[in-house]
Amino acid sequence: MPIRSIIFLALVVGLIIFFIIALKKKWIGTTSGGIFTSQVMMHDLVNKDKQRAMEYIIENQEDQNKRKGDSGEGAEGGKPINEQ
Repeated sequence: MPIRSIIFLALVVGLIIFFIIALKKKWIGTTSGGIFTSQVMMHDLVNKDKQRAMEYIIENQEDQNKRKGDSGEGAEGGKPINEQ
């Protein structure tokens, strides 16, 4: 067996042993949900950002429609963009 294979095998076995010890000593928590918690938090932040963006767009459309109505533009009797 070449020396590189022996070193690689020793490293893999060492990492496995370290991981098992870390789990037993509670250095690595199994109940905190680390990765999953961060994914859920990111998902919530993305949804909040999308909602804020939609509210911003709707408010801008309402302001534009209000300005058009005040200035007399769009008085042909058509419906505003946000009312369908």
